[in-house]
Amino acid sequence: MSMTVTELPHKEQALFRSALLYEASQYKKGLKVSEQILKKFPDHGETLSVKGMFLAHLERKEEGYELMERGLKINPQSSISWHVYGLVCRSDKKYVQAIKCYEEALKADSENMHILREVASLYVQMRQYSKAVECREKLTAMNPFFPSFWLGLATAHHMNGRYDLAIKVISAHELGNNQPPLDKYMISELSLYKNWLIELNGDYQQALEHLKEIRPQIVDITGWKEKKARLLLKADRKEAAATAFQDLLERNSENDDYITGYMECNGLDMKCDEDQDAVLEVIGTLQQQFPSSNRLRFLPLMYSTGDNFAAAAESLAKYALRKGIPSLFSSVRVLYADKAKGAALGTLIESCATQIRDTKRFSDSTDDEPASVLLWCNYYLAQHYDYYGDHERALTLIEEAIRSSPKTIEPYMIKARILKHAGDFRGARDTMDYARQQDVGDRYLTTKFIKYMLRVDEVDEAEKTYLLFVNEDAPHKIQEIVNMQATWYMNERGHAYRRMGDIGRALKHYHQAISVFDTYQDDQYDFHQYSVRKVTLRSYIDILEWEATVYENPAYQTAARAAAECYLELADRKASCNTFVPIEIEKDDKPLTRNGSAQQGQQNLAAGVGETKVYDVEKDPNGTKFVESDNLAEALKLAEHLESVAASNPDTHVLAFEVHLRMQKYFLVLKAINALKAIDATHPALPSMVVRLSQALDTDESFAAALKVPLRAQLAKSFGAVDITTGTAESIDSVLAAAKSMLAMGNGDQAAALLVQTPEAKYAEGRTLLKLLEAKRLLAKSGADESTQAAFGASAKTVFPLATCF
Repeated sequence: MSMTVTELPHKEQALFRSALLYEASQYKKGLKVSEQILKKFPDHGETLSVKGMFLAHLERKEEGYELMERGLKINPQSSISWHVYGLVCRSDKKYVQAIKCYEEALKADSENMHILREVASLYVQMRQYSKAVECREKLTAMNPFFPSFWLGLATAHHMNGRYDLAIKVISAHELGNNQPPLDKYMISELSLYKNWLIELNGDYQQALEHLKEIRPQIVDITGWKEKKARLLLKADRKEAAATAFQDLLERNSENDDYITGYMECNGLDMKCDEDQDAVLEVIGTLQQQFPSSNRLRFLPLMYSTGDNFAAAAESLAKYALRKGIPSLFSSVRVLYADKAKGAALGTLIESCATQIRDTKRFSDSTDDEPASVLLWCNYYLAQHYDYYGDHERALTLIEEAIRSSPKTIEPYMIKARILKHAGDFRGARDTMDYARQQDVGDRYLTTKFIKYMLRVDEVDEAEKTYLLFVNEDAPHKIQEIVNMQATWYMNERGHAYRRMGDIGRALKHYHQAISVFDTYQDDQYDFHQYSVRKVTLRSYIDILEWEATVYENPAYQTAARAAAECYLELADRKASCNTFVPIEIEKDDKPLTRNGSAQQGQQNLAAGVGETKVYDVEKDPNGTKFVESDNLAEALKLAEHLESVAASNPDTHVLAFEVHLRMQKYFLVLKAINALKAIDATHPALPSMVVRLSQALDTDESFAAALKVPLRAQLAKSFGAVDITTGTAESIDSVLAAAKSMLAMGNGDQAAALLVQTPEAKYAEGRTLLKLLEAKRLLAKSGADESTQAAFGASAKTVFPLATCF
């Protein structure tokens, strides 16, 4: 029978309780106290568990977990031991295991308020809302005078879909007389939250009455007015709703939601073609009321055609050109999806430029226009022609704009973009550098310059430039870059290392980007109690709903796919006995602080001055741990996670196919093929995927013959006879997909024969610079001789004559 805390001598009981009170900065003291107890009572299970917790927090995790498990074996009924184990699991983001530990702790101490609060937060973290409700109901019953317990229960009911119960909980909380008084901001937020619950419960009339009742308590006046307008519309009181939206438009006439709501009040759907004439009429009325609204000035272009479009476009264009608004093209670029509108806009601005060159004024004006109008005409037209791929014409126009105003920065930025699209990455980088030098304090310009440096693989120079964003007194500047969570930088740097063949460092940077989104997911834990305590309940619910979609971010999916592809490349190299060896970082004797000179740093460290901590970014500078991991297992983790969070993206299933095929999980391979077909039955990768699965079934003798039969039958039923070259006669995407599969099957010559054709005119539709660069990369991988690659480069140059990347 294990000795419990209460059975320890009085002195040791006091020592044990003091050990539990040590904060994070005092783990070493806590460790000494626990060791002092264990000298007399070496088999005291709870002290062993506490010592294990301290060791785990002191980066001795393996030893710490071992001690905690030993403590639990000695005293499996101890709530303290289970609680301690749960705390460490929670700290290590092992939330499912932490919940199990807390549940075991509650079996021994069912009314421990600390454990109940922590496990309630974990239930919300893991979206186990019904359990969160049960836990918070118990907390509320134990201490009905604690406001955050009531509000936590209400939010739990909310996320569990029981809005009616959430309303009852809030009402009961409001009736309580013994609660600490809330300040006016908390009262305002709580009132609006209750109103939101009534709205979600579908009782719009009651919500309107409640909204009127709480008006004197509201601090967020705009939020109150927005709810009023929305509720009036939902209650089908359209006349009153129109007045409410009119009031909101007077506050902000640029808000799309207000404009859309006002249209709905007039019985109009802005997405319905049949309503577009009426929509334009209402927009015209609003323009008269709010003549300074840029949004209302733009909207007619979305819904008009023909002469009406031309008139609206001319009005907007002349206003923007006179004002010198650089973002004009960015604003109307969405209209270029309609080819007729895109062409009309180009013709309009060409006409404006001609009028200014010839007469210095527009045809409908009697006054000369400022000289800057021609600058912005050329600025727009350069982007217009760049959009359509006429890079030479675009460069001519932007050079004219630069000559007319050499000190204006924006034309240099557009020139850099045009050069990038034309394939002159070095020229783009140099032009962006020149633009940055004109205003070195502009963070946007510096950011763009860093991107352009990374596109030409200048990773070290990009890092030095990025350090301009880091405070001079930062203890470790490189770690600070990681802490800034700039996923665009991490991904671009990873792409650069991947192009350079340094897969280890590429993986390191991709995982840094992935960890940013993991941090977003983990950080919500801190808000489960904080938001309830501060009564920011509406924002808290928004956070929970946003967290459910955090991995849908394109930056995460880019990093995860790229990392998985790197793992697959490593696995393929190991399979072909061409193992990748991590590239060692050059020794530069820099101090760990990365501040000051190396000599000064070494002197500081020798004297015990400055930060000597080994930071995460330094622990594996070459990405060796990623290279030496189980590559296929790591790729599988990423692919499975993408399948759960990005199932609508075709690239997810192409990746899953590649991973499962290498792991010889053929039923999962077929599942990936069918998932891709369900999304896009004409996807260019489908034929080659079917052929590769068929070939794998034919050649893999280790796979049971009986299981091959249903797989082949399903392939035949769904796809029939498929050739790997299907679609390659007219689609460059099909060529690239087929070439990749041929390379995977060891048919390099066939792949090369397809790839050398990609610059030909028959692939003009859909042929982009990036696709030709991908063809170039695959051609080199195919083992094509230098003359073939040179011929491809010369052919590609005819398509992109300004390119320097072929």
